[in-house]
Amino acid sequence: MEKDPITTEEMRILELNAQFLGVTHSMLMQNAGREVARVVAKTSKVKEKHIAILCGLGGNGGDGIVAARYLDEAGAFVDVYLLGDERTIRNEDTLHNWEILNNLHDILASELLTESAVKSCRAIKEADILIDGIMGFGLRSKLREPLLTAVKMINKSAAIKYSIDIPSGIDSESGVVHGAAVKADHTIALHAPKTGMTNAKEFVGNLHVVSIGIPKEAGYTCGPGDLRPFIQPRDLHAKKGDFGRILVVGGSDVYSGAPALAGMAALRTGADLVSVLAPEPVVSAIRSYSPNLMVTSLGTQVLLPETVETVIEHASNNHVVALGPGLGLEQQTKVAVTSIVEQLIKSKTPLVLDADGLKAMASSELNLNSDLTVMTPHWGELSILMDHDLGDDTSLPNRVDQAIACAKKYNSVILLKGPVDVVAEPNGKFKLNRTGVPAMTVGGTGDVLTGIVAALLATDVPAFLAASAGAFVSGMAGELAFDERGDHVVATDCIENIHSVFDM
Repeated sequence: MEKDPITTEEMRILELNAQFLGVTHSMLMQNAGREVARVVAKTSKVKEKHIAILCGLGGNGGDGIVAARYLDEAGAFVDVYLLGDERTIRNEDTLHNWEILNNLHDILASELLTESAVKSCRAIKEADILIDGIMGFGLRSKLREPLLTAVKMINKSAAIKYSIDIPSGIDSESGVVHGAAVKADHTIALHAPKTGMTNAKEFVGNLHVVSIGIPKEAGYTCGPGDLRPFIQPRDLHAKKGDFGRILVVGGSDVYSGAPALAGMAALRTGADLVSVLAPEPVVSAIRSYSPNLMVTSLGTQVLLPETVETVIEHASNNHVVALGPGLGLEQQTKVAVTSIVEQLIKSKTPLVLDADGLKAMASSELNLNSDLTVMTPHWGELSILMDHDLGDDTSLPNRVDQAIACAKKYNSVILLKGPVDVVAEPNGKFKLNRTGVPAMTVGGTGDVLTGIVAALLATDVPAFLAASAGAFVSGMAGELAFDERGDHVVATDCIENIHSVFDM
């Protein structure tokens, strides 16, 4: 099975999104253990052979523990050694499978608690086959004892050596060896090779890539996995502004709610500071929505070309600009938007373009930056951006194709809003977000989405990831609001449920 190498973060996102689709971690572990045993039995004679499996306390160890049952069934004499105290197993599925082994009499299951215990383990020295289930992907530092000694003992053995997912001791991201690493004869990569293996081929041996039941759909579904980069503890020495300064440029002589909703959503998503730059007639109204917003007047009735430098000056003091909510469609406003976007792209300022800001882009022919820019149209706005009839708006394949085409045209990530959101980038990669409810057709929910994406983009992640996570958060917040209020949801109800999505 040929698959491109993936990063540690990509694998974790996949696993979590597979679980979101109903494929549990327990199912993945059972599949992984079975596939490990299948590869071992296919490439080595196992009947009446002595197999020793060395397992860590995490999921990689659990995969090895599961493999033990299948290899026992295949006629091997199997010993399983847990490198640590069973009371400290942190993975529930690993613990469950370890407890199963303790119910069996034909498989020897014992603990190796110390370096000396590992050194004195005869099975490591005498086994015909050794299976390394010590550490999987995600290793970032030197192996601790007794794991380090176990790796060294495996390498000294004359047995045929198999590593589960990646040889223990190798950084799955970079391929750096942390102290020592298993020099495997065979490596059984779960789902896909890990990027670090390409830089550590001398440790990998023969590579076998096996399926563990992660559905293809998990790779293009927005889910909890997409939130992983944004759910990290904050440093104790963090200061105000470290987690995002957002500038919302919006509002007009008519519209005041849109920029306020975007700003409040950004704050609830985790941004530290949100400034709103708005035309004079609506400044007081926006200030009245929340004391948490810092509101400044443009000094004009609407956004005009003469205010562009003011916008750029404010943008220079912020991490991300959200441009468009409630701006209006005055011709001079469109001219100003184009000029602002052009300068923000030159300064490499991350940008979320929404609502009236999108409409202004339709005739601009600007080439944006897909690493830094997210455009959030609905189908009608997408039609304006593409300047032609887009066909059937109820066909999901067509929606995907048109979102990708728009991403290519503007060199931007496109978050096409709808019953199923489509997140697309110019290279053709896309994700689908199925969270959300029909009650979210109420006005203002698009502005909430803009604020969420802007706050996520401020964490220095690629625009595609910010858009994917933002679509998921927005939809889930709407679902939680619907659980409370049914079809009587308003946009602020969605904002008040954003924090709950991150706590799920």
